[in-house]
Amino acid sequence: MSIKLRELIRSIRACKTAAEERAVIARECALIRTAFKEDDNQFRHRNVAKLLFIHMMGYPTHFGQMECLKLIASSKFPEKRVGYLGLTQLLDENTEVLMLVTNSIKNDMASESNQYVSGLALCALGNVGSPEMCRSLSREVEKLMSSTNPYIRKKAALCAMRIVRKVDEIEDKFNHRIGALLEDRNHGVLLAGCCLLTTLLEINPSYVSEFRRHVTALIRALRSLVTSGYTNAAEYDISGITDPFLQAKILRLLRLLGHGSVEASDDMNDILAQVATNTEGTKNTGNAILYECVLTIMSIEAESGLRVLGINILGRFLLSRDNNIRYVALSTLQRVVNVDVKAVQRHRATIIDCLKDTDISIRKRALDVAYALVNEENIKNMTKELLNYLLVAETDFKEELCSRICMAVAKYSPSRRWQIDTLIKVMCLGGNFLKDVERENFCRVVAATPEEHSYTVIKLYFNMKETLSQEALVHVGVWCLGEFGDHLVSGRAVGPDNSPIHVSSSDVIDLLQDAVRKPPNPEKAHATHALVAAALIKLVTRCPSEFERIRKCLRRFECSLHADLQQRSCEFLELLESEWDSSRAGILDRMPVSEREVGGSDMPARSTEDEAPQSYGTSGVPAAAPAQGMGDLLDLNDLLGGESKPATQSQPAPSGGGGGGGGDLLDLLDMGGGGAPAAAPATNAAAPAADLGLMDIFGGGGAAPAPAAAASQELPPMDVFDKAGLKIQFSCRRDASGTSITARFGNMSSMPMTNFVFEAAVPKYLQLKMEPATSQVLTPQSTNVSQSMVVVNTTNGEKPTLMKLRIGYEHNGTNVQEMAQVANFPAGF
Repeated sequence: MSIKLRELIRSIRACKTAAEERAVIARECALIRTAFKEDDNQFRHRNVAKLLFIHMMGYPTHFGQMECLKLIASSKFPEKRVGYLGLTQLLDENTEVLMLVTNSIKNDMASESNQYVSGLALCALGNVGSPEMCRSLSREVEKLMSSTNPYIRKKAALCAMRIVRKVDEIEDKFNHRIGALLEDRNHGVLLAGCCLLTTLLEINPSYVSEFRRHVTALIRALRSLVTSGYTNAAEYDISGITDPFLQAKILRLLRLLGHGSVEASDDMNDILAQVATNTEGTKNTGNAILYECVLTIMSIEAESGLRVLGINILGRFLLSRDNNIRYVALSTLQRVVNVDVKAVQRHRATIIDCLKDTDISIRKRALDVAYALVNEENIKNMTKELLNYLLVAETDFKEELCSRICMAVAKYSPSRRWQIDTLIKVMCLGGNFLKDVERENFCRVVAATPEEHSYTVIKLYFNMKETLSQEALVHVGVWCLGEFGDHLVSGRAVGPDNSPIHVSSSDVIDLLQDAVRKPPNPEKAHATHALVAAALIKLVTRCPSEFERIRKCLRRFECSLHADLQQRSCEFLELLESEWDSSRAGILDRMPVSEREVGGSDMPARSTEDEAPQSYGTSGVPAAAPAQGMGDLLDLNDLLGGESKPATQSQPAPSGGGGGGGGDLLDLLDMGGGGAPAAAPATNAAAPAADLGLMDIFGGGGAAPAPAAAASQELPPMDVFDKAGLKIQFSCRRDASGTSITARFGNMSSMPMTNFVFEAAVPKYLQLKMEPATSQVLTPQSTNVSQSMVVVNTTNGEKPTLMKLRIGYEHNGTNVQEMAQVANFPAGF
């Protein structure tokens, strides 16, 4: 005896374990199969209904598919209704059985006795109909769109919308029916017609100009909705708004039709202003209409006054107590800020107040809008407000806030001194949250501004005297003390009031020792110690009176647990020996200015071609500058915070040098693990350093020059990097213009690699030009990202092609930085 659906549900809910539930369902499925086998017509619709519930619970019900087809063929509406419901739930458009029901759907669509039967057939075709079924039944759907019954017209229009999405080649079959749908006085038919036209325009934007003739009809319909009130459409009223769903749909459609058309936009201006002013925004229904209206205003070629009205509506949204409304307003302001910046600027104070909201999502969105509002005119005021907020911002929010302030300052700084002052303020207030790239950018700005060296080092010195708790302040301060400490102790330093400032060499060394004893981040103390060691060796030539004290300070690092710091301290101590007296000043000269853009409005002009830095390419810079010598190559990588790792070391270290090879000597002023720049050897270093040569740095081993390559030559791909799931291959082709290299990047891991940056540097006799990478995201298990380079060897192959790489990306929430060298190019390339 077949039980009813409610009894089955009751028995399943009474089960206390999953095994008991499976037993109940298995027993009932067995009874249903038996009933189907016996062709029980009396309870077929009840059994299919129970199968629908079992299907909802995740159990297999494929054995009931044919019974759904039998119910659809029934003449009784209750059975037909259950059959169509089972058809849409138990089958999909890929099921082969579905083709058997095509004729039944066709007959039901033409049913004149019951409109709901036609509606069921149209819904089934739209939901689960295969492309073949849609093609064969599209003519019947087209006929029903002109039916005298508004219910059928509405269902036919929605079915046509689904057909247009599934079958591309018949998208224009219903175009001639759309006009009548948009003129229909029935709200449901008009809504379905708007949905059909919106879908069609999104799939094929070329139809926009053709359907702009219906703008007048849409405006007339929208005006009747706005002005009807409670008189003609009380049944559609929701919180005082007449049919908000239809109003929103018409506004979205007008947005598509008015975009890029001044004539159509002029026709819409009046009705949009009417909607914006007459719609009550005290309830969520009205706010939804106002939101759609603002998006339409900002998307079309609206008048300036209408745009101001739309942005003022968003400004009112910002004053709402509802966090959802405020979030929507901020998101919309971020999208439209470029349309009318001045109108958005009027609400700047309210946007800044949103930075103090308790909701983190609103704070982040407000920060995005505030950053978009920054320009040359308000950079000082906006930066001041953001710095004031930095004082009270939550810890989790400070990193992003500092990053945005630094980006705005670098982009719109009115002067280099103001830029330096502001960045120092950021480091004083949130130095523990400043990323390495912002610290490096600050050092580039200072290095590229010789006239501000004295001012910067004085300001950093006294800020460090006040506090050593901010990591970025300590790191860049230590670097500046090492590079420009002579300005501080020269006796010519003056304060803001032009009063002389007296700082002795011993005071500078005392401050560095304080930084060693009380590092801002004890867990990363080795990074601070590495910077202090580099600064101390630089101060040997800046503060010669503290020579022995500096030697004593460096000896403390000889026994460091960090091998890199231990090695460098040994190399630095070796540099203090008497045999290096004649060349020490050249080795410890100032860091050369990086070729990369440092920002600001008064950046010094580039030097002559002979003084140009080496070629340096990244995925974000299409072409690099002319190349320079290998010494600058190491300098640049030091400035970027990377490490130079020679493949081979053909020269022995000087006696007592701590075991480092010749390559280590050239690299002895590298940063190691530190995040801020360190000192690097100058190009006029003494012979013992210069004699190491280019080949030793890149692992060439001093091989003889190779003969020139043939006029045209292509090599199979060669692997240049394979680590942690990242694989890089070079495909090289030599022709008359140089060597074309295509770098292909493969992500062999199961997680994406984002913010991917590929950088390359070459020696002076090579010229490098890089194109942008095809993407900055490496999807898992793919090799679809590439980057093109062209290398010209000015020695015609007498010297080998060498390249130093730096790769950066984010993987599984971790920032990864890798270095590599390519010295295995074939002879002649």
